[in-house]
Amino acid sequence: MAKPAKVNIVFVLDASVVIKWFSEEEYTNRALKLREDFSKGEIELVVPDLMLYEVSNALRYNSDFDETDVAEAVGTLFDIGKGDQFYSCYC
Repeated sequence: MAKPAKVNIVFVLDASVVIKWFSEEEYTNRALKLREDFSKGEIELVVPDLMLYEVSNALRYNSDFDETDVAEAVGTLFDIGKGDQFYSCYC
């Protein structure tokens, strides 16, 4: 018997979830699990077009982050998004 086709699970993330990748908050463990599953290719992620701006702005005003921390977080998001792995949508 043939294996069933892999079901692609798609999550649409807003900035509040992505911010938890860089900042310890309530439900950070769930947000990190989504990122881990995405990096393993087990799920797909879709983000609104403005997500990068929203995350960088929120981190900019977080007193735990300095300019270097924000730049590193944005760089990480760019790295994650390479190769059409991160899909944007007009959400």
